[in-house]
Amino acid sequence: MILNGAGTYYFKVHGSKDAPLFRSVFEYEYFKQMLAKEEGCELIAYVFSEYQAQWVMHCNQDWQVILDNIRAHMQELHFKLWHKHQQIISESAEVLLVEEDRYLVPLVMELHHWPVREGLVASPEVYPWSSDKLYRQSRYQKIQSNSGLASHRMLQRLAKQRFNSSVCYERMMEQVEPWSIENAKNRLYQALASDAYITLYLRNKKPTLAHTAEQIKEMHQQAETLICEILGISFGQQQPRLKRQYYQVEPLILWLLLQSQCNTKQLSFIFDLDPTIIQGWVRSVPSLHPESLLTKIQQRWQEKISLKDSLLLSRVS
Repeated sequence: MILNGAGTYYFKVHGSKDAPLFRSVFEYEYFKQMLAKEEGCELIAYVFSEYQAQWVMHCNQDWQVILDNIRAHMQELHFKLWHKHQQIISESAEVLLVEEDRYLVPLVMELHHWPVREGLVASPEVYPWSSDKLYRQSRYQKIQSNSGLASHRMLQRLAKQRFNSSVCYERMMEQVEPWSIENAKNRLYQALASDAYITLYLRNKKPTLAHTAEQIKEMHQQAETLICEILGISFGQQQPRLKRQYYQVEPLILWLLLQSQCNTKQLSFIFDLDPTIIQGWVRSVPSLHPESLLTKIQQRWQEKISLKDSLLLSRVS
């Protein structure tokens, strides 16, 4: 056995035989406590996922001895939970000696950004199985939580004064660009995306509207005339539609407008309708009307739009 001695190490382990490393949400917390309480060690940072665990730890003895102890503790924990004797952590592991003064700060920050780079979450602070949230706590909160995390080994290299180290950490983490919401299809990402992040994203994204409010009102009137003509409903400005006719015609109008590059939010605002009502009406259209009728409405509507575009083009010419 080659002894590497005491020092700060980066560990990365996987489940044995490509099996999940964690089989329940409780095991994440148990494993974190196991690392924090490992004798002769200080846990500096960690991030866990279903199939792997990564952490940075300062060890007072050779890392191979520490890793063997962790494997044995994990196997014992698995037996207590599931009553099965089997190897949980794979024999192969990635372990690197870390020069704290030069590499500890960027290593911990990169470790905390790993869930974002993997597309699991929108921002590091919402990922539940990493030490990022503990680094953001004030000094008083860290004393109260008693997490067993030796975050001071990294934070003291980040800020000269202790009282503002968490603020300095947050500012440094904000400099890394998160993934776009549109590029993340992972369900965990969508579930854990914080409201604040989504609001910020939507605020910065410029809305692209195909039609103005006046154009939509005009289109609504044209669609209403067309649908009433096809259905054989006669009405005029002096003769408003009956309630039964309204619920027969209005869903078809909105269904047609949504196919003409109008969005639900616009229609809700212009016609003072709840978005859920609009969505419910539109979903029910195919089941309430025969396909032949809907096809006929679409064809007549397209002809009407084409005729209007040609008239506008002739005027411009």
